[in-house]
Amino acid sequence: MINTQKKRSWAAGVLAVFVMMIGVAAGFGTSTSPQAARGVPAPVIKLVSEKSNAVAMAREYLAYSSFSKSGLIGQLEFEGFSYSDSSAAVDQLEADREVNWYVQAAKSARQYREYSPFSRQGLIEQLEFEGFTSQQAVYGADHS
Repeated sequence: MINTQKKRSWAAGVLAVFVMMIGVAAGFGTSTSPQAARGVPAPVIKLVSEKSNAVAMAREYLAYSSFSKSGLIGQLEFEGFSYSDSSAAVDQLEADREVNWYVQAAKSARQYREYSPFSRQGLIEQLEFEGFTSQQAVYGADHS
């Protein structure tokens, strides 16, 4: 009876190996991903471009401070973005109408007036120094 039991165990082992080989050949059990084993597609990793990161950072800066166009590009460069990515990010904000440089000039003028008195001309010159155009600086001084 012991001999018969050994034959059955051996036959069961051979059968198990045979079933596993068929499964591997059919593609079952070869995945290292738990999602794929359950039939769930593996997540797709999307790499974000430097320009996208620069756009996001520019939005963050504009949310709490005011900048001229050149000032914002310079700030992004200071953060480590290339000039190309920085200027492309600011151009994207302009194209999406997310930034108005005249409004930014007025905000900046208000910030200056909050901590120091300025003459109108002095404020215009300060805004121009910060990178606003003459027209933006005049608007900012007049609307702050």
